Amino acid sequence: MTIHLLSADHFSQGLDVVARLGVNPRRLGPDILAAVPGLRGVLVLATCNRLAVLLDEPDGAVVPPGGLGGPSPAVREASALLERRAGMAEGSAGLSAVRGVDAYRELIATAAGLRSMVVGEREIAGQLRRSLVRATEEGTASAELCRLVERASAASRRVARETALAGAGRSLVAVGLGLAARHMPALEGASVVVVGTGAYAGATVAALRDRGVRDIAVHSHSAHQAAPPDQAAQRARGPQPVSAAGPDRATAFARKRGLAVVGPHELPDRLAGVDLVITCRGLGGPVITRGLIDDALARRRAARERASQEAVHPLVILDLALSRDVDPGVADAPGALLVDLPRIRQAVPAAQTAQVEAAEAIVAEEAAALDRLMGGRRMDPVIRALRGRAEQMVAREAARLRPDDGQVGLDDAVRALERLAAALMHAPSQAARAAGEAGLTEDYLAALPMVLGTIGGSDSPAPIPAQEVR
Repeated sequence: MTIHLLSADHFSQGLDVVARLGVNPRRLGPDILAAVPGLRGVLVLATCNRLAVLLDEPDGAVVPPGGLGGPSPAVREASALLERRAGMAEGSAGLSAVRGVDAYRELIATAAGLRSMVVGEREIAGQLRRSLVRATEEGTASAELCRLVERASAASRRVARETALAGAGRSLVAVGLGLAARHMPALEGASVVVVGTGAYAGATVAALRDRGVRDIAVHSHSAHQAAPPDQAAQRARGPQPVSAAGPDRATAFARKRGLAVVGPHELPDRLAGVDLVITCRGLGGPVITRGLIDDALARRRAARERASQEAVHPLVILDLALSRDVDPGVADAPGALLVDLPRIRQAVPAAQTAQVEAAEAIVAEEAAALDRLMGGRRMDPVIRALRGRAEQMVAREAARLRPDDGQVGLDDAVRALERLAAALMHAPSQAARAAGEAGLTEDYLAALPMVLGTIGGSDSPAPIPAQEVR
């Protein structure tokens, strides 16, 4: 079994490449498993700044012409599939590929937040666990991938416990809110619309509430709304609490968190009256268009003119989606301020070098331990074969030993055990003779204690002195 990690991230390939590769990741795992022969498992981790694909390839795969350093056929085929889906030329994405202990180290570092745009952020660990759940549901998670993710998650928790890396403010949401807060009144009294209903939207709502924000509504195109409401009546009523009707995601998301739902036809009115819009859908196309924002800004100006008020702050729009949820042209709209991932990246506070070094040391230690564990698991088929062979020998001797009267004498039992011992030692003895004839005596003697378990232990047979066989 060999684990490969194929990835693109914000640092190496750039956000644009990650966005193209990560479009519609939900069917990516099954597609790769179906397209690449021989794979035992696939797990896809898609976040706002990376796409990572874990491949579980069985032992005995063909070594590429370039030797051990080149990509395996499975990696080449998976890479080509990713690029085809993204409409990119083969090899143009520049995907990173590592395997074995290097893959373990990279996955653990990713789970610990060391490869994130905001170093030390904790959201990635939850995203990795949810990726495993999805792979299990899609039937692409092998036992080795499950074990790998579990160990990586445990290692990430150790990094969080033993370092100060995951401190307050070390998340994309936190940095984005910090940028937004510079251009608006205190967040505690702000009115906010969150666009999206996924896990990241949930983290966004939690971050807002941690900062004292209470006026939060959620918008999704899935929100149940049969027909456009009367606009004047809607403005008078404001956003309505969640009703029991409508099995859509927005309703379920809002009900769980005690939020109001803003339906598609209510969104223009709602945008005209809020302080902050946060988008985190990432479904491949803008949902907040320039026209929608221009309309909202015009309504805001009209409302201020009626009330004889001056503009106090812009409409702040925080786009946390990798595949932009907000039309980039919104940045040029007078009266609006767009904060997107590239801007957040520039504002990320640097992590303390000592904390990063301590975390990297933990990652290296955990990767080495995981490599030993996975190496041991590779011997499972050998162990099963050895046990099966011994069980067959015992069964044969038991059949020969079984007397008609059901009684077994001591002499018969001793002879049966001697035959069993002779049978068990026949193949190793023949191998010893062949090793001697081939000039491999030293190699055989070095391997024998490992096979027979004679390394250490007071009740183990004494190792055979090398001089006795020379």
